Amino acid sequence: MLILGLTGGIATGKTSASEYFKKHGIPVVDADQLARLVVEPGKPAYNLILKYFGHLNILENNSQNLDRKRLGEIIFTNEQMRKQLNKCTHGYIRREAFKQLIEHFFQLQPIVIWDVPLLFEVGLNRYLSNTLVISCDQTIQLDRLKQRDNMNDDQQALQRINAQMNLEEKCRLARYVIDNSGTKDVLHKELQEFLITIQPNKLNTIAWFVVLVIPVTITYGILRIWDCYDHIKYRNRS
Repeated sequence: MLILGLTGGIATGKTSASEYFKKHGIPVVDADQLARLVVEPGKPAYNLILKYFGHLNILENNSQNLDRKRLGEIIFTNEQMRKQLNKCTHGYIRREAFKQLIEHFFQLQPIVIWDVPLLFEVGLNRYLSNTLVISCDQTIQLDRLKQRDNMNDDQQALQRINAQMNLEEKCRLARYVIDNSGTKDVLHKELQEFLITIQPNKLNTIAWFVVLVIPVTITYGILRIWDCYDHIKYRNRS
């Protein structure tokens, strides 16, 4: 099974690429979706966030759900708090991602996309030999961001772009780069051609499955036991 790490910059078209892969039957393990999953009320990451940030009124009105917008505003200008939030969530996000990847492995999927906005920032590229960055011209990126988020201020939009790792650095670190400065149709054509070039051999996929099925099964069992342990631990504390 080929695992392709997918990332990009804000408003460069990573989401469009991810949607294209899904539409064509390629499983996508979405880190943003997992980030929402692990902070649902009662989950271990949720409890950790309340422990460190609960005094800052981060819950939605009349709800136990986290106010993600409020939390984002807090960490956007505070590097220390951003690092603390990452410590609360990233381990659980990775665990959920690994479980999904293993499930796709058991399904003999030839290709799985691991969609991670902070792929290089958190060092996940160390575990992936195949990484794809969706890039585009910065002027186009700025215009797309302003249009997407209804922003009129160039400086505010640039501040959000510059808060991320430099896009050129991401392109340098990636194995593959697709420039999305054109239309969505052009992007789809590029992705179609790209998939043809990376499509793994079916016999190799089966061979690797035979070799790895036992260690992967053991790993999956450990992850499930770990989940049960966390659930029991936090239930006993409550």
